[in-house]
Amino acid sequence: MNDTTKNDACDDINEDKSELLETFLKLEELDVDFYRSTHLLRGRKENNRVYGGQVVGQALMAAHRTIDHHDFKVHSLHCNFLYAADADRPLLYQVTRIRDSRSFATRLVRARQGGKDIFSTSISFQKIEPDSITHQQAMPDVPPPEECENAQDFWKRMILEPATVSEEGKRAAEAYRKVLDFPETFLIKFINPKMYIVDAPADRPMKFACWVKNKAIIGEDEHLHHCIAAFISDIAPIGTPIGAHAANNKFRLDHSMWIHRHDFRIDDDWVLYETESTIAAASRALIHGKMWTRDGRMVLSSSQEILVRGQRDD
Repeated sequence: MNDTTKNDACDDINEDKSELLETFLKLEELDVDFYRSTHLLRGRKENNRVYGGQVVGQALMAAHRTIDHHDFKVHSLHCNFLYAADADRPLLYQVTRIRDSRSFATRLVRARQGGKDIFSTSISFQKIEPDSITHQQAMPDVPPPEECENAQDFWKRMILEPATVSEEGKRAAEAYRKVLDFPETFLIKFINPKMYIVDAPADRPMKFACWVKNKAIIGEDEHLHHCIAAFISDIAPIGTPIGAHAANNKFRLDHSMWIHRHDFRIDDDWVLYETESTIAAASRALIHGKMWTRDGRMVLSSSQEILVRGQRDD
């Protein structure tokens, strides 16, 4: 690679980082513990709703700005999606300082639009402590990212070769395409889409797995990596149970996330994100997620409940 090519590559990376920090995760401080976001990502091109993962990531950004000590790191978020937000209108974030103790700090963050709360979350930070006990679930045995297909290439292939896909697979692919409509600052590679999407038999395991990473190098700030992980944690859960079902109306009810280890990066290498839906009943589906670094360390867990309804006559 010559110097010109290297400089062009560096410029592209800096542009990607700038896009992430100056748009999707940018907050304007209006007053003490009050913030505003004006650049909102649509969750789907077909409508004007804000992508839920961005609201989670921005809420974490707002909460972190009220933490005075650098040795406190986020360890859990518990979110409720109350109303759909309009991507053409700004979101206001209000942070309430619930607790500041020697070991933990708790923040309540409310996102408001049009005079009402559309989202709320309780976020807990913990002072860094050494391990007292350790155990974890092993990472699944999956192909490395180098052997997996890029998500955008997969969608193109599905469009160009529709005759090779079953009707169930077409329905699943369309469902995943809608819920995985994601900014190009992130890279996604599917693991075994033939099992989970293309063939997608009705009795398949309700699982989905993908490799994910940020396209640009974003630096050493652990908190920024945690915000991006929160952003990314919402990409797959809602699609996990619907691939094998004819469900047309979907809405996130709540989303929780736990960060187990803080010293992970989501830019210089891929992380594996696996989601599984264990039950769907009463028009609600429950999905659990786990995230591992490439070397097998589990760094994050998530849980999400979604409202899933079939096509209505009206």
